[in-house]
Amino acid sequence: MKEKLALTVLVSGSFDPPTLGHRFLAERACACFERVIVCAFVNENKRYLFSEGERLELLRETCAGLPVSEVRLFPGMLADFCAQNGVSVILRGVRGEEDLGYEQAMAEENYRRFPGAVTVFVPCPPTLRGCSSTLARQTLQKGEAPTAFMGEIPARAALRLLRSRRGGGK
Repeated sequence: MKEKLALTVLVSGSFDPPTLGHRFLAERACACFERVIVCAFVNENKRYLFSEGERLELLRETCAGLPVSEVRLFPGMLADFCAQNGVSVILRGVRGEEDLGYEQAMAEENYRRFPGAVTVFVPCPPTLRGCSSTLARQTLQKGEAPTAFMGEIPARAALRLLRSRRGGGK
């Protein structure tokens, strides 16, 4: 059995909604690190499809069965969260060049604000390159379960949440 690194790793995002790509990152983190925190951040300037509580519920569903130490929300800056929670590694997924450019800029800003954590980029497998929260949201807004992007159980939960909010029952 391979030994895990005794570091705290953060898998972060808006998770609106969480996808199979997010699950992949959490799986990779759990395979390598002892303490894994999966955290949905709250950006006041962003419009979300799901409420904070709904995102947290879907994120817990997405991480079900993984030895994640903590799944939570945070209404502040990622660098502040890292400093307050002893995070040593920020794990970020990259689907291609466009993601890498954005993630590199974010990593530089996070380093400027909190140099105590290093950002590690994890390329996604080819099967997840087209997986995105945007496509999952678009599918949900059509009234369909985005199973291909979220997995069966989280996708059904997401659709159920939207239907109950809109008064559409199951």
